[in-house]
Amino acid sequence: MEYRIQKLDFELRIVGKGKSVKTNSAFKTIPTLWNNAKKDGFTQQLIDMSWENPKCTLESLLGVCGNEAAIMDEEFTYFMGVRYDGDVPNDMESLSITHADWAVFPNIAEVRKRLYAEWVPASGYELADIPCIECFYPPKHKPRNELWVPVLPKNSNK
Repeated sequence: MEYRIQKLDFELRIVGKGKSVKTNSAFKTIPTLWNNAKKDGFTQQLIDMSWENPKCTLESLLGVCGNEAAIMDEEFTYFMGVRYDGDVPNDMESLSITHADWAVFPNIAEVRKRLYAEWVPASGYELADIPCIECFYPPKHKPRNELWVPVLPKNSNK
């Protein structure tokens, strides 16, 4: 599987809105959430906020999946937002993630199918107890999207 290890040396502050999603229907529900966000103008609001103070390649629309990389609960909160350091708009909330090492995979849909069964056991890494981040880039960007997975070297102290 194609991937790279990306290091972030700052707190990632994401501003947006969270929605409850049933884990067993997440692959159908999440695209619907983004379609609805586009229709009601929320996506454009996020786009207008992004790229205000770029720090890294996570300058795009972001989907934060639950509270930890391995989602085991029946439901989780899917947080739709952007990396943003300004004042939080009244109709939004913020969350912060501080983590250094990320395995970054192109093409989210393909990765999700193989990540846990194939990549994690063979990689030399284990999943950190923070959420994965889906990164959706602007049109014409290659790749169109990436999955950022928080990782720790195996046998490291958590």
